[in-house]
Amino acid sequence: MKRIQNVLVPFVFSDSAEGALKMGIKTAQIYEAKLHVLYIESGTPSDTILEKVKEICNKEHIEFNFYEHKGAINTIITKIEKAINADIIIMGAYGKSGFQQLWVGSNAFKVISTSNCPVITLQNNIESVSGFNKIMLPIDDSHETRQKINWTTDLARGFDSEVLIFCVSKTNNLEVRNKLAVYASQVEKFLTENGVRISFDESYGNNIAEDCIKFAKLHHCDLISIMTEMESTNSFFMGTYAQQLVSTSPIPVLSIHSRSTMNMVGGL
Repeated sequence: MKRIQNVLVPFVFSDSAEGALKMGIKTAQIYEAKLHVLYIESGTPSDTILEKVKEICNKEHIEFNFYEHKGAINTIITKIEKAINADIIIMGAYGKSGFQQLWVGSNAFKVISTSNCPVITLQNNIESVSGFNKIMLPIDDSHETRQKINWTTDLARGFDSEVLIFCVSKTNNLEVRNKLAVYASQVEKFLTENGVRISFDESYGNNIAEDCIKFAKLHHCDLISIMTEMESTNSFFMGTYAQQLVSTSPIPVLSIHSRSTMNMVGGL
């Protein structure tokens, strides 16, 4: 499994960005990784931003590297990601207003689609971050969906999380359901062999994003793990189900694409 060594957190004054920083701190502590905080100038003096970051980090007794840059949000984030060899980016999906232009919609999606590592997005602040107790792993009917297994397993082992294997499709076709049952069995075997606790649920014939959120709430999940590049019409394309999840899910979303899985060892 790939071990997280560098965590990148873009930061502005917003509830979601504070939540992302707290999540970044916890992740860095779990993996004994370096924490990197990036401020892209947006009108707030950098000294003010730095003091807020210090306040949050000092409470958790963690050191961090601080970067300040000007430019396009997604371009700068991707540039710093490459410079520090980030293993994961954790960022707020929205700003104070809920639709602050720096973070809304296209910028979050651009970061997800152009980054070389997985991206966790969240909409809200988190008062107390204890980690990921339960991770939803949606399984659809594409081969690519299984590429996220390694990353999800790695996080589950690091945080001692249970993984909910969730078979989901917009169709209720029996052939698709049987195919997903085979996939789920393979995933269950892999997770169990890697010492990860599992549970299972399924839903068919509905909106995939809405079902993921509904069942994640039902099972008290605190992270949803998705692929953002797939070929199947029932999969999570950026622009449809993945965008809907990133935009509307009150539960943090881990977005993984094929570039993020190239250096992973093992898997299905």
